Amino acid sequence: MPLKWRRKRDDEGRREPPPPPAEQELPAAADLVVTLEGEDGREEEIVRVGIPQHELLGMKANAAHQRWGPDHPETLLAFRQYTRVLAQMEGRREEARERFVDLVRLQSEVLGFVHEDTLTTAADLADLVRVLGDFVTAEEIWRSVWTSRGELLGADHPQTLDAASGLARVLEDLRREAEAVALHRDVLERRTRLLGPDDPAVLADAGRHAAALGRGDRWDEAEPALRELLTCLERRDEQDGPLALSARANLGAALCRLDRLDEAEVVMRDVLAAQQRAKGGDHPEALTSRNNLAAVLHAQERYPEAAAMLREVLAGVARKHGDDHPETVHARDNLANVLIDNGERAEAAQLLVRCRDDYTRVFGPRHPLTRKVVERLDWLRENPAF
Repeated sequence: MPLKWRRKRDDEGRREPPPPPAEQELPAAADLVVTLEGEDGREEEIVRVGIPQHELLGMKANAAHQRWGPDHPETLLAFRQYTRVLAQMEGRREEARERFVDLVRLQSEVLGFVHEDTLTTAADLADLVRVLGDFVTAEEIWRSVWTSRGELLGADHPQTLDAASGLARVLEDLRREAEAVALHRDVLERRTRLLGPDDPAVLADAGRHAAALGRGDRWDEAEPALRELLTCLERRDEQDGPLALSARANLGAALCRLDRLDEAEVVMRDVLAAQQRAKGGDHPEALTSRNNLAAVLHAQERYPEAAAMLREVLAGVARKHGDDHPETVHARDNLANVLIDNGERAEAAQLLVRCRDDYTRVFGPRHPLTRKVVERLDWLRENPAF
């Protein structure tokens, strides 16, 4: 893709996802102001037009292209800023991915791959690829960035630790929980030695490590880690901040898995209400909390309530990511599990067939998630009804 900025036409043939809601739109980054000078020499504003952030950065990138040429480091940095904004726009992410790939290639040719600027762009690409659901490619890129930053900056450098954390999150997505927990733990220990236990970056790492313990079914370890984190945040008067809210949500999930269901329901409903007030019902964190609350209801054998909530979660995740994204597949899988217990086995089987095909596409036929779905389908064939 050439590094020339242009406005995206409304009539282009490629089908784009629906535009994001108004509250997700990027604010204007600058104003174009037209003034008229009066007889007394004073200027009067005639019209003011807001320039969206992506258009302003696109114009700056195009100006750098014209001034310095396509391969100049300043031009490449300007296009990276432009592409970062595109990556935040749901209808422009595939374009952003292509641009990031081009930028990494050009920066590698001009600066070398093992260069801070190139590795920063590669990390941006890895983040975006993960958002788009291509976890295998995201792992490959993050691992390359992590290894290269270690060589260039050292194993304990903050950017190296950030790359390790990014890789660990992808390993969680790939359901390689043991590897993810070990890497999160290593990052937490290294960052604690560098910055101390109460540094905000260390607390964020602590939250990620505790969440990874949960995803690895190590809930008896996750619960005390989350309570310790929440206590530390309360000491800092940050008990209502986003990190505390995330930790409380994970604590609710831990309590559910530890079969303390009444306590879990109270925590999850409180967290969900706070997330919906702050971010809206379709925010990814709110959808995750609704999914976890549905797990509590499922464990309490309140199957109709759990199924209704998971239908809402599936619809919200599909709106956010599309029908084929791994997060949507997981939501579909969760709904199928509840429908089996609710006696709606025909619909559950249809959902599981799609999950089997999607898990095979994303993770491969031998992945534990794929095998578990196949086992449930076999069970449903042998037990079609009560």
